[in-house]
Amino acid sequence: MGNLSAIYERLSTEPLKGDELDSYYVDAFEGRGDNPVMSLKRRLLDKPGGKLQILFSGYRGCGKSTELNKLQHDIRDDFIVLNFSIREELDLVNINYVELFVITMEKLFEVVGSYNIDINPQLYKSVSEWSRTVEIEKIRLLTGEALLEAGAEVEVSVPLFARFFGKMRAAANASFSTKKTIIESIEPRLSDLIGHCNDLIREVKNKLSKSGKKGLVIIIEDLDKLSVEKAEELFFNHSHLLGTLQTHVIFTFPVSLCYHSKSTVITGNFDEDFELPMVKVHDKQGDPYPEGRDALYRIITRRIGTECFEPSDLVYRFIDVSGGCLRDLFGMIRDAADNALNHQRTRINEADYTRSFFRLRRHYENTIAEKRVNNELVTSVGEYYETLRAVAVSETKKVDNTGAVLDLRHNLCILGYNDEGWCDVHPVVRTILQERKLIP
Repeated sequence: MGNLSAIYERLSTEPLKGDELDSYYVDAFEGRGDNPVMSLKRRLLDKPGGKLQILFSGYRGCGKSTELNKLQHDIRDDFIVLNFSIREELDLVNINYVELFVITMEKLFEVVGSYNIDINPQLYKSVSEWSRTVEIEKIRLLTGEALLEAGAEVEVSVPLFARFFGKMRAAANASFSTKKTIIESIEPRLSDLIGHCNDLIREVKNKLSKSGKKGLVIIIEDLDKLSVEKAEELFFNHSHLLGTLQTHVIFTFPVSLCYHSKSTVITGNFDEDFELPMVKVHDKQGDPYPEGRDALYRIITRRIGTECFEPSDLVYRFIDVSGGCLRDLFGMIRDAADNALNHQRTRINEADYTRSFFRLRRHYENTIAEKRVNNELVTSVGEYYETLRAVAVSETKKVDNTGAVLDLRHNLCILGYNDEGWCDVHPVVRTILQERKLIP
């Protein structure tokens, strides 16, 4: 376990899944102070055939995807779980709400194929007729897809329909003009597409008993990685459409929108909203928080043991400066291990910690940059630093949710914790403020 060359893989910032959950997962909820995933799981199990529309938020790098994978693992005997990442499948920068229904159709047909579910031939006929409407015909010509023949055999129809929607999704990622054509073609027929989506969901749910399952859950990952503006457009302008799918759907949700002026309107369009708390490494007064520090220690040592650090308690330096952000914690230790290997050392020492610390600090300092929209200044660098200073010296650790604060939450310069809903600047960002003599 003391092999530094193995650290890069074992501390991957990718979420745990499959066998990795059995090997490396650590329950950190005592360190978080709350367990919303347990409540979420209970909602699903209480009504497996239901159709809850659920928002699941949390700061980037806090472990949301791993917790959702653990949830999927825990409910796999009762549910078919359709989990897909829009970061991997779509263009995060230019995503359009229409694409979410396109990719959902693609993935649902893949589920039908994977579970060998018999679907009513009338559904294939209806989707095929939709594909041959004047509007959608443009897309088929654009993607080069053959006609979807009504009445095809199921063995042929399932992969054919999955491929059709997959090509549509991929084409929308290819270029802005292609995406524009696809969106403009589908929008007049969107209600029909949503209807077909729900017909397919209903068919899958009606045949669940043959697969030994009780319900269907769709998890849409990485929507929390959208920009504040794009997320607001999606969740505020189109939440009434996102909530039309007739099964349980979990939408990852940007934590910055939880503190947005429109948050009440947005969450009011969904059945449930849960926020995964950060792991606390210190309390509101700045004193060490043992439960959180120990949880992070277990996470690290479960993966790489205790022999990698010299002295052994050096690992707590990494933990404390991470602010509870697992992505930063893993990244720092990986960088430190690289530096140790470059110097032909077998353990991470103080010099390796220092190098990784300054690298992370440069990253955060670079993110504190003026914000411009259409080449017009919206928020200056000075305003961001004054906002950070105010949070750092605040006794209550409560902040007004200004535009600057939302941006700083989004880029993790400000981190929120549970209990009374207090927040603080990231420990690394605090050292930037100290260096600039903005705080003692």
